[in-house]
This record gives sequence, C-alpha cells and structure tokens, in this order.
Amino acid sequence: MFKKGLFIICGLLICFILNSDNLFCFANELNFEQIYVIYNENGDVLFERNEVDKGDIYISKDYFKYEVVSVDHKKKTGVAKFVEQLKRPDIKTYYGPKKIKNIPKKIGLYLTHNDESYMIGDGVDSVYGAGGIHDIAKKIKNELQKHNIDVVLDETLHIPHDNSAYSRSKATANKIINNNEVDAVFDIHRDGASRKSYVKNVSGDELCMVRIVIGLGNQNYKANEDFAMYVMSVANEMYPWLIKDIYFGKGHYNQNLYGKSLLFEMGSHLVEKDLVAKSVAPLCDVLNTALYETTVNNDSGEITINGSENSNETLINNIEGLNKKDSGLSVTQAVLVVLGVAGLIVLMFVLNNYIEEKMKKN
Repeated sequence: MFKKGLFIICGLLICFILNSDNLFCFANELNFEQIYVIYNENGDVLFERNEVDKGDIYISKDYFKYEVVSVDHKKKTGVAKFVEQLKRPDIKTYYGPKKIKNIPKKIGLYLTHNDESYMIGDGVDSVYGAGGIHDIAKKIKNELQKHNIDVVLDETLHIPHDNSAYSRSKATANKIINNNEVDAVFDIHRDGASRKSYVKNVSGDELCMVRIVIGLGNQNYKANEDFAMYVMSVANEMYPWLIKDIYFGKGHYNQNLYGKSLLFEMGSHLVEKDLVAKSVAPLCDVLNTALYETTVNNDSGEITINGSENSNETLINNIEGLNKKDSGLSVTQAVLVVLGVAGLIVLMFVLNNYIEEKMKKN
C-alpha cells in the first residue's frame, strides 16, 4: 500500500511538471513602477522592459546583438554587453509585375494576457477580463483580412495575469495551430515601458513601434529567431520605423509549438491606444508581404520582396525549417522530468527501506 501511494504521488508530481508552465515562464504580475532600464557598457540607455533577467538577449533594429550580463533587481537597472553586429540581410524589392501566384493564406491570433490595456484610451492599464488589447487584436484581424488573409482570432480568456497564464494559453495556441492549418500564429500583447521608449517622431508625425519577443526556453528557438529576422528585415525596407527590436526572454511563450510563432508588444500602457492602432495597418502589410510575397534564395540567402518562387527561390512561408510544429516537451522540461523522476525513485527507495527496518524492529 505504501509503495502504491508513493507511485501515485510520483505520477502526480510528473503531471505537474509537464503541465505547469509557470516553472518555465517568467511572466509576473505587472508593476509599472518597477520598469527595468538597461544600459550598454558605455552607460547609454539601450532599452526598457518590465521583466529582465541575466542572460536575456537583445537585437536592435540595426542588427546589433547584446546579452544582459547583470541586473540589479532592487534598482531595476542592468547592463547589456555588446556581443556582435549581425550580418545585415541582403534584401531588395522587385517593382515589376507580380510573379507570385495567389495562394490560400491563414493566420492565427490569440492573447495570453487578456487584461492588458492602455492608460490613454482605456483609462486603466489592466482590467480583470478582456482589456483594450482585445481591440488591437480585432483591428489586426480586420487589417489582415484586407490582404485576403483568413484570420483565426481566439479571444479565450487566460486570466489572471500571473505565472500560469502561458500554461492556460497553451491550450488556445495548440487549438489554433492544430485545428486550423495556419501559416503563422501571433500572441498579441502590450508592453510595460515608458511612452518615449515606444514612440518615434518621423517627419513630424508620432508613430508607435512594435517589439518582437521570442522565448529562449524552447526547442523551436532558432526557427522563431529566423522568422523574426525575416519579418524585421522586410519591415525595415517597407516601414523603417515600425519594428523597435527583437527581445529574447527566458520563457518559451508557447513558441515551442510552432516555428512561425511570435509575440508582438503593441506599444506600452503609456502610449495612446489610438496611436498604437495606427501601427496595425503597417504591421499587417509587413506580415502579408513577408509571409506571402517575399522569397529567399536557397544558395545566397538573398531576400527579394515581390520575388519569384522557383527552383532556387523559396517563399518565406514555405521555408521548411520555419514550419516545424512540436507539442512535446521543451529541453528544460525533459531534463526536469528526468531529474524529478530520479529523485522520487531515490526517495521512494529510502523511505521504503526505512519503513521496512522500523517494521522489523517492532
């Protein structure tokens, strides 16, 4: 009976490890009075974010790569060390007649942090339920549909905004990916940072930038990164102001489920909601162009907007490495499962011997 009970406990703990993504995601309750400011080694402000950990990676829109090497969690500051300047993609735009044939298009959208809202436009930074970010997601859907894209927008609530939100939204992301044959899936968020960190003045007009976020803690990390780099490269050609940067955090953000999965930070809580909404049409134009109208040379890696898909040119949407789907364990999860099971077996063995010895003495 005792051994049977231990095996039951062991099984329950393994199930917890497999299903409790709060062990692998680091999305905490937001506290906007504690925004992290990260500096480069020269003391210049590099970026802001409400969550930063040592080891996080940052790629600027100019392809400069940094790694966060220290974080002072009391002062909410940190330092990021320059790693390298990444090779700028060779990209060009073909302005002749359209060469790529019309194809079925389908994109999935969902919201892990449903509560997120905008101070100017919603009057609060969050609500317990569907916040202002839902309006932005609906606008994204409408703008994508203008490009003849079939859009699956799942507005399932995953509240509260805590460490288990990604665990709850995983089922939503899985449903979108597995039931709809989408070409890509995007988790729509808004950041917690200052207004100035997201708003850019372009020829006298204020415009709101978009941050791409990728999770380091998943086996599709490289595919997610490649896809993000393609999207940013196309955006830099079409709307140079649009993509703010690419941030790599410690979580997995459910991106282990699909290579063409990204998280978009649509401005911050301090950016006017109407200003954020003005960025939606350019973003959707970029997504349509990157996925369905841009090719990559299989030999040189050269990117051509409005290119020609042939034996040596592959549409970004059809690049084999980006289409990997995986609903299994992440590497971190697998290691923890093995260690957890091994530890429980040892514990069961020790306890069993202890009880047997005690029973012999009695």
